[in-house]
Amino acid sequence: MSWRDTLRAQSVSGQPMVGSYGGVRFICPSHSLTVGRRTQVHELPLRNTPIVDDLGRKARQFEVEVFVDGTLDSQGDYMQARDALITALEKPGPATMVHPWYGTLRVSLASPARVREESRQGGRATFTLSVIENIDLRLAPARSAFTPSLTRQAADASDTASTTDFANRWDVTGLPDFHLAALNREIDNTLAGIERTVSGTTSSVAAEIRSPYNMGAAIIGAVHRMADIVTEPLRALRLYQALWASGNDAPAIPTTTATRRQEARSAAALHAIVQRATVTAAARQSAQVVYADQAQALAIQTDLVDALDTQMLATDPVTAAPIDDGVYQALTTLRAAVAEDLRTRGARLPELAGYTPRATMPALVIAHRLYGDAARADEIVTRNHVSHPGFVTGGEALEVLSV
Repeated sequence: MSWRDTLRAQSVSGQPMVGSYGGVRFICPSHSLTVGRRTQVHELPLRNTPIVDDLGRKARQFEVEVFVDGTLDSQGDYMQARDALITALEKPGPATMVHPWYGTLRVSLASPARVREESRQGGRATFTLSVIENIDLRLAPARSAFTPSLTRQAADASDTASTTDFANRWDVTGLPDFHLAALNREIDNTLAGIERTVSGTTSSVAAEIRSPYNMGAAIIGAVHRMADIVTEPLRALRLYQALWASGNDAPAIPTTTATRRQEARSAAALHAIVQRATVTAAARQSAQVVYADQAQALAIQTDLVDALDTQMLATDPVTAAPIDDGVYQALTTLRAAVAEDLRTRGARLPELAGYTPRATMPALVIAHRLYGDAARADEIVTRNHVSHPGFVTGGEALEVLSV
């Protein structure tokens, strides 16, 4: 393969000298690269020759002059292409840069970028970028290797607080038989929701109706058994997610008498512990999922944080009182642990990127062009639901991993 073919293969969509920063395309006619070693020079008294300590390879720094014009925008408007690149450059954290000479790189801006526009070059914006390679966090020392275990510990503490809270709120003492029968029906309806998701998990719950703490522990045990039966963590997480609103559609219980209020508060306690237990269980599963890319990890993080926020802001439907302080603190700790775990592990994962082959070609060729590894063809085929791996349609955008 000639150097021209190599540059074309490393350019975005196979267009010569087209690169990208954070997924936004630019044209790169020239660049310079600073390379070398990091050294510490020691000049000693009465010695003419210094001692030089080698501290390792110096981070590679690229000085790149790129431009955008109307050819990079579907509407032929260079200003939209300019604004898109400015937005990408202003985003926090490192970004993926596709460099026509050096392929796909993980970089950060070493200094602010400069944008130049001239009337004699109407329809073009020129950017001067100084970028420095950024460490691949997947190869960095795992300073936060214990974030999944912290999530699991916080989930255990949340379950304990929820069980205690349920025991304090569930009260069937002195209730007439028809109120007990109504609560039994509510238990059956709630457990049926769990059984419809995963059968064979709730057999021991109803027997503990007169022992609040045991009943709460039995409910949480039933929720845990769902993950024992569905052993794939991501699938278990999704099943728990379907139960986060359990009981929200239950008919309201009139609170016109003291016994009705007692029944309503017990029913609310039942719905609350199921919701908290399933959100907590989903958080526990999130620490075990092996995520495919950053987007997947961050999407799960958003769902879980929103669900935990909902539980933290919940109030008693009968008294309108906020949730118990112990439960609130446990959920707060769990929320922080989930956010830290998925943010940290997500940063170690590749980003999603787009790639459009210019012509129909085998997935093996695309994998080799993108990654230098034809063995990753199956990944491209599976992610994009390609019907025949030998004929990936040209001109159609593919979803691929950045590295």
